Amino acid sequence: MPRKVEVSFDRYYDYAELMQYLQDVAEAYPEIADLEIIGQSYEKRDIPALTITNKETGSHDSKPALYVEANIHAGEVTGSMTALNLIDLLVSNYGDDKKITRLVDVYTFYVLPRVNPDGAEFYLTKPETLRSSTRPWPEENMDKLPGLHPKDINGDGKILQMRVRNDKRGAWKISKRDPRLMIARQPWDSDEPFYSLYTEGLIEKFDGEPFEFIRTPYGLDMNRNFPSNWHPSIPGGGDFPTSEAEVRGVVEFITNHPNIAMANTFHTSGGFFFRNPYQYSDEQMDQTDLKLFRAVAAEGTKVTGYPDVKSSNKACLPEWLYEHKGIISFTTELWDRMGQAGIDRAEAMKAYTPEEKEDVQIRLLHWNDRALAGEGFYEWTKFDHPQLGEVEIGGWDPKLNMQNPPGFLLPGETYKNAHWAIRQAACMPLISFETVKQEKLEEGLYKITATVINEGFLPTYITNKTLELKAVKPDSVTLEGADLLSGKKTVMLGHLQGYAMAHYSGGWGAAIPNSIAKATWVVKATEGTKITLKAKSVRGGQATEELVLE
Repeated sequence: MPRKVEVSFDRYYDYAELMQYLQDVAEAYPEIADLEIIGQSYEKRDIPALTITNKETGSHDSKPALYVEANIHAGEVTGSMTALNLIDLLVSNYGDDKKITRLVDVYTFYVLPRVNPDGAEFYLTKPETLRSSTRPWPEENMDKLPGLHPKDINGDGKILQMRVRNDKRGAWKISKRDPRLMIARQPWDSDEPFYSLYTEGLIEKFDGEPFEFIRTPYGLDMNRNFPSNWHPSIPGGGDFPTSEAEVRGVVEFITNHPNIAMANTFHTSGGFFFRNPYQYSDEQMDQTDLKLFRAVAAEGTKVTGYPDVKSSNKACLPEWLYEHKGIISFTTELWDRMGQAGIDRAEAMKAYTPEEKEDVQIRLLHWNDRALAGEGFYEWTKFDHPQLGEVEIGGWDPKLNMQNPPGFLLPGETYKNAHWAIRQAACMPLISFETVKQEKLEEGLYKITATVINEGFLPTYITNKTLELKAVKPDSVTLEGADLLSGKKTVMLGHLQGYAMAHYSGGWGAAIPNSIAKATWVVKATEGTKITLKAKSVRGGQATEELVLE
């Protein structure tokens, strides 16, 4: 299938461009792609979902599915572009790349590249940032609260930092190793210039210092609005679980697609995979489930270099998916600028002394000069602030350096993480018929035996948590086309393990997975009768075999 839709990965798409691309893909690849709208945002923008699968090999809901979403947080726009890169890899390589073709033939991909279109549009078109929703919360008119409100006061299109000379109370001083860097003032420092550091902005109801920093009137965090582990005290969690239309749309979509076997949600930043659950330790988690989580994550590490780490997120989508549905899912934190600078993130997070913290920032500045031609950091420039007098404005670019990669680094970031989603999909279960046999007992009497297998990596139930929750029905096989003398029309097969269970089902040695099940019927029929056998698994897919009695 020739490539028909052009897409660029060196910049961030606004809402109109993103929607146009999705529509173009659906029109160019009607055999494998469908576009639908799962709901509307707070500002009444459509929330798109693209379904990718080979329609000739079965309907999308008859196959195991990978759910991929992005941009539930407003500023994490690298996620949207990664989702588009995934779409592009699947549709443009279908028919040419053997592995991708197989995946699209036997599996389904549900891709929601921009769950939060309002927030992303705000982020991409304004200097301000926000966490998630544009709905003011917890109350209206928060932009009138007394205190410092972030604002682009010098008109350069960015909100950076302000440093204000304050020799008596300033908590910061200029680094002697690099004058761009502000470092912590130490107790013995007394005879050099000291500064206060603020976010660039204006102060509402200003009557001198001190004043409070008002972060944003848009305090909602949609990724803390999911049902599992929700509590009113969670910062940004909303009024109640799924109170936000965007979150409710996601929950309903996933619930209406029980064939979803795994999920990945793209965020920024840090360069790692969060794995849930949050609310209890790894030691308290089902150990087989933990091993399967980490085995799947290892496929992502192979193509991204990212490690998997224990989640620290409450009431988020992956938490709900595992705790309520037993689905393996990850929060992929895209863009590791520390890794780009050759800094081990885990070690950097342990930096405690002022000297250690300064060293991390110096290395980031050197990377910025070497790899970004210095464009990720803005030199301190004097500005006459209408309230504070002379200030200097400068610092790191918060959007296209700290939170997202600059455009020229975006293609590589999105490409490798799109491949992570593809490798994740390859881990899903897949049922099929291994053998179907007939034996003629006497004239008009036949014995039919079917062997159904799970040829995939994961079990058809995905996790032991699924079994605990009774979240999916057992796998089954149904016989049609003849009168039964022995056996039920539909035989329940239990749940079929995948070949992963040979390595991850506990103990020190390899185990033998329970990935095969048999069903037997005795039927009354004449020679030449066509028998149809249908195997069905909620998360493992469906298979059909036909035989003619001889």
